[in-house]
Amino acid sequence: MTAQIVNDESSEWDGARFGREESTGVAFGMDMLQIVFLGVGMVIIVVCVVAGGFPGGLIAAALTAGVFGAIGIPRIFGKSLLTWVRVILSSQSRKRTGQNEYLPEESGVDVVVGDEGIELSPELEVIDPPRRSEDTGRDKKGRIKPLKPGRLLLPGEFSELLVYQMPGGAAFAYDPVAKEGIVVAQISTHKAFGLESFEDQETRLRAWAEAEATIAGIDGVLRVQMADQTTIASGSAVLDHYEQEISNAQTVVDPDTGETVEQAGEAIDPFLHQSLVDMLVAAEGRPVHGMWMAVVLSQTKLAKRIHSAGRGIRGFMETALVAMGAVESALPESGTEVVRWHSPRSLAALVRTAFDPAASVEISEREDGVDVGAAGPMWARDSLATFASEGAIHRTFKVSEFPRSQAQLGFLQNFIFSGDFRHTVSVYMKPRDIGKALKTNERSKATWTSNATLRDKLGKQTTLRHDRQLEDLSQEESELERGHAALKMTVMVTVSAFSEEEMDASVSQLKTAAARANCELRVMYGQQDSAFMAAATPLGRLNI
Repeated sequence: MTAQIVNDESSEWDGARFGREESTGVAFGMDMLQIVFLGVGMVIIVVCVVAGGFPGGLIAAALTAGVFGAIGIPRIFGKSLLTWVRVILSSQSRKRTGQNEYLPEESGVDVVVGDEGIELSPELEVIDPPRRSEDTGRDKKGRIKPLKPGRLLLPGEFSELLVYQMPGGAAFAYDPVAKEGIVVAQISTHKAFGLESFEDQETRLRAWAEAEATIAGIDGVLRVQMADQTTIASGSAVLDHYEQEISNAQTVVDPDTGETVEQAGEAIDPFLHQSLVDMLVAAEGRPVHGMWMAVVLSQTKLAKRIHSAGRGIRGFMETALVAMGAVESALPESGTEVVRWHSPRSLAALVRTAFDPAASVEISEREDGVDVGAAGPMWARDSLATFASEGAIHRTFKVSEFPRSQAQLGFLQNFIFSGDFRHTVSVYMKPRDIGKALKTNERSKATWTSNATLRDKLGKQTTLRHDRQLEDLSQEESELERGHAALKMTVMVTVSAFSEEEMDASVSQLKTAAARANCELRVMYGQQDSAFMAAATPLGRLNI
């Protein structure tokens, strides 16, 4: 007979839950557009009653009230019907004017758009501009010497991004319009969170919370994007990584032969080693997970520091180097570390594979990445529910509802490991000033109180959902008062496929994973281009 020991110790994460999607609105959960629309309806109703008399005026008023109420009151997927009408009309207008389709103007590549998509000319060769060997990145006084930047040829507003190379080889993407700088790190986790004990998971989560607070507290940080991308890498690339890990493994001296033996690969189990090698040699591509962290810095907020560091782009890069060091030192305690900061070419490779998933195998075999000028798509088209590029179609979702009951540690892994199909999960962290966050919380509470007073006067019954909103606001205030970092979190998921059938199958797996995580997914209708850029590319652009 065996006895099962149950751990009755309480956990600091007991009762942890996320607030519902905000629906307080201006009044009764309605936004300003709804209030204005219904206000216009009320004016028309009064005019009908006064001018039409009885019974014609009352009938006209009743019909007007029905029409305005049916259009102005309903909310679908968190948005009012009026907002959806505006989104659909905007999408149709862009389609009629051809603004939903993108062709690079400066690529120098001949393209022909036919009924089945796009055909590229076979003479596509992009060569990096030559750089002098004496370009060390700094002058004799130690100041950064910015080299000529490359331009990312991307759809719409994203084409303004310029990519510089900083001392040490890291890329610095600069947006001269938004006045933002972006640095991107390749990150890795050296522990398996799902295989650890609950106590160890708690420890890592506590360390990660501290790391988030530290990064959010770095001067000038606007947004942080943390992403995990399930992609396809060549079998040869995985084999090279495996052989490198063997060569880096610990060694021991065989007491019988006196030879030095590596404690990995064939020395441990020749059969399994050879089986893995044969499988990787035969495999064209295998699903792997790539992780990155994009840190977006504000040039405006860092103006004084940039001025003292050398002004202009030179001073901005010096400031970015300091922020990068702070990020590197904040992560290790949580089991996460910065492997490297992406160079311009490796950053361009990430962007390129986002638009062209079919090229993942080929690009993974290149050690030097992709030229910045060739990172963007040769063709892209935006529609109401999808974004298409280079023969692939993409659909982006937003996690609109997080677990409403007890949230399990690591629940987002259900999205990351939802299946062996191309998808990217991006978590955005937007720091907020604690004082401003508390004031926003107070205003939301005041709005809730006003709505509750109006509901009482009109005799409307209080619902549990309405009461839960106040609980969420009180919980947020309590957490801010306890010293938690004021962060606004957004989670986006992009699924990529090469046919509608493949897309439907992958989305079905994703929705099943969302149900297991007790979350709700929402398609970003009418915003697929911006949503794709936010979720699938490492540029930290959250413009939705």
